Amino acid sequence: MDGVDRISALPEEIKVSILSYLPTTDAIQTSALSHSWRHLWTFLTGLDAFLDSYYRGSTESFGRILSSFRGPIRHFSLRCFPDDSKCSCLQHFLEIIFQKGGLWALSVNCLRPTVPVQLPSFRSLKDLHLEWIDISLPSDFDGFEQLTSLKLHSVCISQRDVQLLIDGSKKLMSIELSIKHFKSPEDAAAGEQPSLVCLNCPLLNYLRFDFTEKNEAQLRIISAPCLESAHITAGAVVLRTVEGVVRVGAATLNFMPDIAHISHLSLNFEVFMCLAFADVGVPVPHTLPVHFRQLRCLKLIDQMCYNERMFKMLCCFLRSMPSLENLELQYGDFLGWDEEEDGGPFKYKKEDGYLCLDQTLRRVTISMKNLSVFHDLMWMIHFFLLNANVLELLEITYSNDNMVKPRILEELCEIDKASTDAHVVFVDINDMS
Repeated sequence: MDGVDRISALPEEIKVSILSYLPTTDAIQTSALSHSWRHLWTFLTGLDAFLDSYYRGSTESFGRILSSFRGPIRHFSLRCFPDDSKCSCLQHFLEIIFQKGGLWALSVNCLRPTVPVQLPSFRSLKDLHLEWIDISLPSDFDGFEQLTSLKLHSVCISQRDVQLLIDGSKKLMSIELSIKHFKSPEDAAAGEQPSLVCLNCPLLNYLRFDFTEKNEAQLRIISAPCLESAHITAGAVVLRTVEGVVRVGAATLNFMPDIAHISHLSLNFEVFMCLAFADVGVPVPHTLPVHFRQLRCLKLIDQMCYNERMFKMLCCFLRSMPSLENLELQYGDFLGWDEEEDGGPFKYKKEDGYLCLDQTLRRVTISMKNLSVFHDLMWMIHFFLLNANVLELLEITYSNDNMVKPRILEELCEIDKASTDAHVVFVDINDMS
């Protein structure tokens, strides 16, 4: 070794190329190596700026870093509490980034809906993810031309602005909307009125929407020919009053025809309960108002209990999904069967009209936190084994270290199976990690 610093002797463009392979923080730290390296990082073609509550530098120093950078800032992410000084400077950071141009991805989570942000019109933005902030758009906003992914979680925004976001982003392929509060620029109290969001997205493939009792938010799909997967949820607040259940259940049922052509559908427990009790005192319908003829996969998430009415709603779903191949039922803190109300589990044998059980359903997955609730779910295992004619796999997953007891295996062996190819498999997900 001759002691010569050959790296520093390289042409400037090669050194900048070397820095482009380093994480942003490491590239900036090379400015301390020597005078010739001091400003090299500012010539990078794109900067990934990530700022959270653990960032040890001052807000002012971070602002200087953004201002010093000469090229476009490709990714910007901020995650911190609203009382953090970084949140108070968020608008300033966004203006700096807007002036430099070239932003691809923006992610902001302030963990509370108290930080107001006005979004500049980022022409090159492809991914927008905002949580727990108060969003507004400039008066001259004309959309995000390159946006493909939009995630708004627990945000405050006016119905006008969310509609502008969607209408001005014609390349959207993924939308996730969980509006905590619809506000009105003229009158904040107007946020309590029903708000309708319309989708006209020719490339939309995935949709997640949260129906809330407080805002009575409604979704209408005008056109989404490429939509394949939908995840529909409702907040737990809908469980508090019968009136709330009726409203959200009706809104969900009205929305069903808009997604009848999808192949994957996911619902949480609150939505399923709303559908089962949308009209209390009225018998559960034999089928849904619309048939999901192309649906291949149905997932029901965070199920907590079952009674006869909710079982009939599950049967209603199965009758309305003639091509269903994969059914997944995820149970959280299971409350068991209300035997006083329903007299215990009912007959397992199905009636006519289940095309999916007769011809297409090949896999059923029942997930539970632990095997202690297995007895409460045995009736469901009976139902599918007795009635799914082409069933190949019934998978039972659990997340504790309990061994499967011999009596459980004995009971399963005694069940008559409609399909000779059906296998029952227990999976401890802890063993998979």
